[in-house]
Amino acid sequence: MKWTVAAIALLMVGRAWAQDTAVSPGASGAGPADRPSKNIALGMSYTLEPAPNYEYCTDAADVKQLTDGVYHQTKESLWTRSSTVGWQEKRPVIITLDLGTVKPIRGVSFNTAGGRAGVTWPAAIRVFTADEDLEFHEIGDLVALSAQYGPLVPTVYGTHRYWTDQLRTHGRYVCLAVWNEPFTFVDEIEVYAGVPEWLIEPLPGPGIAKSRMGTGVLGVQAGIRNRLEQDIQALRNAAEEEGVPVQTRQHVLGELTAVEEELGQAYRTFGHNFRAVLPLNSWHERVLCTQAWLWRAKGLEPLTFWRSNLWDPLTLIGMPDTTGKLAVEVHLMRREYRAAAFNVSNSGDGPMEVRFRLSGLPGGDNPGYVTVHEVAWTDTANGIPVAAALPEVFAEDNLYTVTVPSGMTRQVWLTFHPVDVEPGTYEGEVIVQSVAGGKPFPLRMHLYPLDFPEKQSLHLGGWDYTDEFGKTNLVTEQNQSLIIRHLRERFVDSPWGTPRILNPYYPEVRGTYDAQGAMTAPPDTTKFDAWIESWPGAAQYHIFVRVGGGGFPATPNGSWDMDTLEFTTAVKAWVTFWAGHAVKKGLNPEQLALLLVDEPDEEPQRDHVILAWARAMRAADTGVRIWENPNHRDMGQAMEEMIDVCHVVCPHFGIYQNSSSPVRPPDPAQAYRDYYVKKRDQGIRLEFYSAHGPSRLMDPYAYYRHMAWACWHYGATGMYFWSLTDTGGASSWNEYVTTRLPYAPLFLAKDSVTAGKHLEALREGVEDYEYFVMLDRAIREAAAQGATGPELEAARQLLESLPTNVFEAAVAEYPQWLDENVDRTLADEARIRVLAALTTLAEH
Repeated sequence: MKWTVAAIALLMVGRAWAQDTAVSPGASGAGPADRPSKNIALGMSYTLEPAPNYEYCTDAADVKQLTDGVYHQTKESLWTRSSTVGWQEKRPVIITLDLGTVKPIRGVSFNTAGGRAGVTWPAAIRVFTADEDLEFHEIGDLVALSAQYGPLVPTVYGTHRYWTDQLRTHGRYVCLAVWNEPFTFVDEIEVYAGVPEWLIEPLPGPGIAKSRMGTGVLGVQAGIRNRLEQDIQALRNAAEEEGVPVQTRQHVLGELTAVEEELGQAYRTFGHNFRAVLPLNSWHERVLCTQAWLWRAKGLEPLTFWRSNLWDPLTLIGMPDTTGKLAVEVHLMRREYRAAAFNVSNSGDGPMEVRFRLSGLPGGDNPGYVTVHEVAWTDTANGIPVAAALPEVFAEDNLYTVTVPSGMTRQVWLTFHPVDVEPGTYEGEVIVQSVAGGKPFPLRMHLYPLDFPEKQSLHLGGWDYTDEFGKTNLVTEQNQSLIIRHLRERFVDSPWGTPRILNPYYPEVRGTYDAQGAMTAPPDTTKFDAWIESWPGAAQYHIFVRVGGGGFPATPNGSWDMDTLEFTTAVKAWVTFWAGHAVKKGLNPEQLALLLVDEPDEEPQRDHVILAWARAMRAADTGVRIWENPNHRDMGQAMEEMIDVCHVVCPHFGIYQNSSSPVRPPDPAQAYRDYYVKKRDQGIRLEFYSAHGPSRLMDPYAYYRHMAWACWHYGATGMYFWSLTDTGGASSWNEYVTTRLPYAPLFLAKDSVTAGKHLEALREGVEDYEYFVMLDRAIREAAAQGATGPELEAARQLLESLPTNVFEAAVAEYPQWLDENVDRTLADEARIRVLAALTTLAEH
């Protein structure tokens, strides 16, 4: 449903039909010529978890094709053959063969393909066996075991059979856990017979219940192994760089090799409450400690304090940039939130505690309007570490304490929110009092004589679905109130409710109707009432109604068609009831925004459904708004009547900004945007949404904060993101076990909520937008009072050019945080100029 890189890759694979082909030895229709012994898996049954889902090769015969003994050699991609079994998954594929009885096992083979269109070779194929007790024991990694027979042959596209005859084990069940995100394809699996004497030998290591495989134990193990291998290689490369002393180089390389030799134990050792917080374990600490040695060899102090651009990503492996002037500085008005930060790098041999206080600001040491966060490093499902989590640090004995592991950089994030402080420029200090010492460095707060409004102008939301537990998003009974409080503090003023609140396809919220469509008994309002009471004072309440079926359900077994009078009568009665109930609960009907069909596109029937429901709702004249998020690539193909009957249209911003639809040359994207601007000028409200992921790799500045600038640029009044609470099926603290892309811009667990840089960037974006609302208002008020002069003209020019200049500097369809070509200082430089202009206008 959402536009993701994985979805684009799927299209690429689907279109990659024939290229030059290389085939590994043994991958022939008759089977491998080097089979070491009898194939005891031939014709045996097996289970597949998850179910195969790649459309070009999934069929009913998938349940028997892997052990039928037939190999396919073709120049067409293996994944386009119905005889292949294929997956598009972000988790390991688990294939479990049942050999019927416990048998001795010499080896296993796995025939696959890759090398083009986003299809890579498996990172690992881990082999497990179990006897009748179904306790699985890990035997080895088939990818590594197969490498002794020679490297992969294919250079572009080809097939390859991974195999080994070195197992010496036994079992009734053979389980293969295949790691090959996002695509896994297999043509045939074989199991080779061993000798009877092996049946009495114990299976190695502890047993694992099958239920703990998949994205549980195996996911964590693969994530840890990948992180260690990447960091070992990166530091090995760093040690080989010119200028590293020979003794340091030898020391680093020796330690990395020692950890590498213990890798099997390192990635298997973790607790039940594992979190992918760096360093991951003691072996990872040893790896990162070698970076401390390299830093020390290059002259870094045991504790090095330095500053980076606030929204730039930090690098786990690499030399800290200490060339900039160290100072913590923030510009803001009263009642707004703004952040600043400083970094501490540890080149010592062990973790160090950094104790500090904030001095010299109004309110004394460590004033209550400054919140201190210790930025935590977490690994991602993509194997790219990020410093984004913002757990709060509390002062004890007048000192904040943060821990910096050896060879790592810890960022300290400060959130300022002065409310009752007198305006002025304040010169304070960050005073460090730690074991390794540290010189004080400047702490400056520029507080302008302005007040941020109590209500923002730009609406913010994102399918948070806090009305329902344990479904799409990670909302639980334990964290629900915490999530709502956290989102409200981040200016989320437009919560989203699930269809369970008032979708008439659910009998309890439908009410009852007579044969003509008139309501005879009202719906149950319990869920609606609880939801709005949990979000008091929201600017608007969005509900995904989801009326994809089209007709109005007259009874559990039937519905009135959309072209009937009964349908119109029932829809009018339904929306009239809910509008009236909203008034009884203290709301205006206009605060209800209903999404009837999610992401309507080129399929005409979806437009027809929206049109039928919206016309009936409009006829009721209740004030309830129809809110739609069209995904049409060519607005010339959209149903004009459907768009015109909406109160709000909220196109996907990636499509809006970069549409490639052939509406008319020379700039189809501009024509696409012009369509929506025309509708905006006709009175239909324009808003934007986006749905890219994974969230942790999206740029907090260019993807999240920048959306507010796009809204101002195009005259949009709201922005939404899928999804503020979708963590990909797992805790935000352990992406290794996610089953889909995580989207939440904060860190959620079942019983906790922790701030994240991406959501903080959204809050600052809402404030950026408000700056221009305030500047526009100030210019109009000054002109109305007869003011003239260079100050007013300068403010006009600022309002005309500044938002556009910042917006155009960071437009990208998929803004990635690791993009080095983004200047993430422009928005703050611009808003400081607006603060100055607002101050000048207020003084004159």
